[in-house]
Amino acid sequence: MKNKSMLLGKNILVFGSNSEINLSIAERIVSDQAGKLFYVSSEKVDLDQNGAVEFIQLNFYDNTELDRLVELLGNEKIDGIVYAGGMGGVRPLKLNSPDFVSQMFHHNVFTFFEIIRLMTKKRLINEGASIVALSSVSSIKGLKSKSVYSSSKAALDAAVRGMAAELADKKIRVNSIQKGWVITDMNLDFIQSNMAVAENNDFEKQVLGAIDPKEIANLVVFLLSDQVKTLTGTNLLLDGGYTL
Repeated sequence: MKNKSMLLGKNILVFGSNSEINLSIAERIVSDQAGKLFYVSSEKVDLDQNGAVEFIQLNFYDNTELDRLVELLGNEKIDGIVYAGGMGGVRPLKLNSPDFVSQMFHHNVFTFFEIIRLMTKKRLINEGASIVALSSVSSIKGLKSKSVYSSSKAALDAAVRGMAAELADKKIRVNSIQKGWVITDMNLDFIQSNMAVAENNDFEKQVLGAIDPKEIANLVVFLLSDQVKTLTGTNLLLDGGYTL
């Protein structure tokens, strides 16, 4: 017997890029027969999926562009939001300029705040909806040259807990996923830089190996679904045993 689709009929709004993780999340949402998937990105993304995805190309890190997004959504009510945006980067303490810190926090935290602020103000989020943010194991693990990135992800996790408390009266759940090393990210420049400054056996600490993007997508869909109606304010660790 085929399992019932967990997102059947739900309208999902995803903020991301053309990364393998983000695309895997979108494809998994579509395969679960979501009502509509709105995919927001500043980059052109190949996500036709036979017309199942409504692609909205705009720079969601720009507040004026977010205002335009609200207009484009019109009266569409959203059952799930995935914030898969953000930026990475490694720099030693002496190079952590105020501009770098500001940019990191803007991409990883402030934009998330603004998205949820606008969506709640315009009452575009349905009661009982779910919000999922992609965080990082770096938020709870001290790593060389990642103090700014780690701080921004820790702030994101804290924001999730605060929002969860504030939106609980509307039965809206808010959670984050603290992901570890991911297979498809290993060749990205900032990951290579991270590996270069980390201990030689840093990756080996992830005892179950690198994470498949599809595993992250599966967890996102689970959190978006009604399978877990009382799980909120949680920072879920998906790190392959890295923090053991």
